[in-house]
Amino acid sequence: MNWIEIGREESRQKYEDYCATGNLGFSKDYDELRKDLVDLFSTALIKIGITEDQISQKNYSYQLDLQFGLKLYTTLNQKYGMNVRLAATDGVWRYLCSCVAPDLVEKRYGKDHPDRIWKKPKRLWLRVLWWYIYLSWQGTEEATEAILRDNSTDEILQLVDRCGRGGYRVGLYRELMKKNGTLDLAERRKNQLFRKMMVLNTARVQAVEPELTSGGNQGYVEALYSYFQE
Repeated sequence: MNWIEIGREESRQKYEDYCATGNLGFSKDYDELRKDLVDLFSTALIKIGITEDQISQKNYSYQLDLQFGLKLYTTLNQKYGMNVRLAATDGVWRYLCSCVAPDLVEKRYGKDHPDRIWKKPKRLWLRVLWWYIYLSWQGTEEATEAILRDNSTDEILQLVDRCGRGGYRVGLYRELMKKNGTLDLAERRKNQLFRKMMVLNTARVQAVEPELTSGGNQGYVEALYSYFQE
């Protein structure tokens, strides 16, 4: 795949053109990827059992993020050669969001969400979904879905937005998500446990290297959660 990158201003203009005309301005090289994205989006809606008009209801928006995100992640990686280096390139995601699939982003958020299309790199919708699944990955799509199915959009925000100065600690984050997926859902929601845990982790890693603690990442994660159970 010959990935195209565009800057912030060009991405803004492309999206404004789409809003004005309804036309998608992507290269023919992206025809197959465009078709795949549309199919994956439709398949996710079918799996959840909703229509496009119901996306914003209840927790359906998160379920769409999860189901579409899982397929987006595996398809981009396996079929189109997406990798961590490309996934860290904002221009790649700007092109996808503003040129290839702005209508899908619109169906998820509405038109008045430029942060999800071009404005804020960390909030670009397709980028967020890829990184959410990558940082939660448990070896297979099925195992990853199992630990994520009861989450909400807040978990996505807390996970993806918290990138340290040295980048994401992938092994640690995957262990955190695995642990979070085993906890009682009512307790997690009542106490905003994941949010609190991520705040504590952000503070602790300034002085502690998780992999070097007793039990490595797993032991470190257990200690984090124990802190809120004392």
